[in-house]
Amino acid sequence: MWFCAMFKSLCDCISQFARYGQVKIENQETSSIIQDKEDLERAGNYAEQIIEIAQKYKSSMSKKDQRKLKSLIKRFNKLD
Repeated sequence: MWFCAMFKSLCDCISQFARYGQVKIENQETSSIIQDKEDLERAGNYAEQIIEIAQKYKSSMSKKDQRKLKSLIKRFNKLD
C-alpha cells in the first residue's frame, strides 16, 4: 500500500517538473515577444527624432534627396 502511495507521489513530482519546464518555455517566448515589441517601439522613437533633424536640413539637400526624404517620411507615417 505504501509503495503505491510513494510511486504516485513520485509520478506527481515528475509531472510537476515537466509542467514547470513547459511553462518556463512559454514564459520565455512571451518575454521575447515583449522585448521585441519594446525594441521596435524604441526604434520608432529614434526614427522620429532622425526625421525631425533631417527636416531641419531639408533646404540644404539636393532636390533628389528632398524628394527621397519626403517619400520615406510618407512611407514611415503610413506604418506608424
